[in-house]
Amino acid sequence: MKKGLSYVVFTLVLLSSPVLAQVIFIRGDANQDLRVDLSDSIFVNNYLFRGGEKPRCMDAADANDDGEVDLSDGIYLNNYLFLGSGKAPPPPYPEPGIDPTQDDLDCG
Repeated sequence: MKKGLSYVVFTLVLLSSPVLAQVIFIRGDANQDLRVDLSDSIFVNNYLFRGGEKPRCMDAADANDDGEVDLSDGIYLNNYLFLGSGKAPPPPYPEPGIDPTQDDLDCG
């Protein structure tokens, strides 16, 4: 719980700054439960293919950081988590942070 609380406090401080009004997230944490696991891949696939809830932070759902939320994000996470055949998600991962890449996705 300590990690989750510091994440919330850090986010509030950062968001309250007029200069640094960027959202803090963990790449791959599509369901925003502060963990990257199988449930994130399922969440993305439910959104894409079953009319499920839209991720609140599309940047977090973009696990491979290619600027799109699509089937490849779920596959990317599963390869990393279970097959050992993929790279870890790009920053901000595994700790919360701001997105270092420019794209049309946002958190909001």
